[in-house]
Amino acid sequence: MNHNKSYKPTTLILYAAFLMNTIVACNDTNDIDDLFDWPAEFADVRVDFIDSGSAEFLADLTGNTSEIRLAGFALSQNTAPTMQDNTVGFSPEPGIHEYRFSGLQAGQTYYMRAYYTYKDSVFYSPQVSFTTPSPVTDHEGNNYPVVQIGNQLWMSKNLMVKTFTNGEGINDGTGSGNYTDLESPRFYFHYNDDPGNTSTYGNLYTWYVAIDNRGICPAGWRVPDIQDWENLTLHLDPLGTTYQDLVPGNHELSSVAGGMLRTTGTIEQGNGLWYHPNSGATNQTAAHIVPSGLRDPSGVFDGLGYNAAFWSYTELNLDNGIMIYTHFFNPGLHANSFSKKTGYAIRCMTNAD
Repeated sequence: MNHNKSYKPTTLILYAAFLMNTIVACNDTNDIDDLFDWPAEFADVRVDFIDSGSAEFLADLTGNTSEIRLAGFALSQNTAPTMQDNTVGFSPEPGIHEYRFSGLQAGQTYYMRAYYTYKDSVFYSPQVSFTTPSPVTDHEGNNYPVVQIGNQLWMSKNLMVKTFTNGEGINDGTGSGNYTDLESPRFYFHYNDDPGNTSTYGNLYTWYVAIDNRGICPAGWRVPDIQDWENLTLHLDPLGTTYQDLVPGNHELSSVAGGMLRTTGTIEQGNGLWYHPNSGATNQTAAHIVPSGLRDPSGVFDGLGYNAAFWSYTELNLDNGIMIYTHFFNPGLHANSFSKKTGYAIRCMTNAD
């Protein structure tokens, strides 16, 4: 995959004598196919991992590219963007080309086409339209950035609420010690009982809070069940698997999806929140998963800097719920079941329109 720096090509006024000195451009219906034998095509053009200010563009260029001089992406808030609009180039070679286009505005609709130049003409792919998501606000007034991944919208920050959506309080677990004997405990925790950790890592919640019918997510949003997590996993990694298909002793849904979701950098290098090596972390999805750790019912906090663990809405049995996690030492994304009394982070999500 090629990742190329942005540039703005010099405006090209390209004349083709056989078309009466007009710019030739392939539109969505490819009207000039009978007049021109294009040497290459875009087998796939898409936009993904869309947040409020950026989006990742992808184009799969196939065919004979030996005579192609320029190739890239064109972006506009008007339909049918051209090389005269905002552009970024990539090397005109066969293969998948990706570029994260920044500087967008939240809540706006954009149009993108891939293009290449050939014999004083410009070939354009069919256009792709997308809308950048706006941040979402919970019932306590906390704001969360949002990212669209495939056909799902995810908060890109861990939940921070201390009340249910009807205003009733969630029990504060600060100083609660060992609560293994409590039945269906509904606690939230600040990691290490330190409220200063919440703005970065969010709160930790027992499973009973996650599924409480009073709700904790913003209106129209939900705590993802295992199928939501599986859909995310398989979108990122078609070679991944589902929870149902895991073989005994193996908890890995995907060998790469965790790294695509995790923030980059390490504590040791002073440029991240994860401990070394934070293997395979790229944050390609802009999901910004951070190592928020857990709270064990015995009273122990553990894992800050080492792992990120999230509740799903799905229970395994009377005592255990299904959770999702990723570790600092490999890029995998995993699923397992643990006591519903454990405190894990929560990411709310919803379906994209």
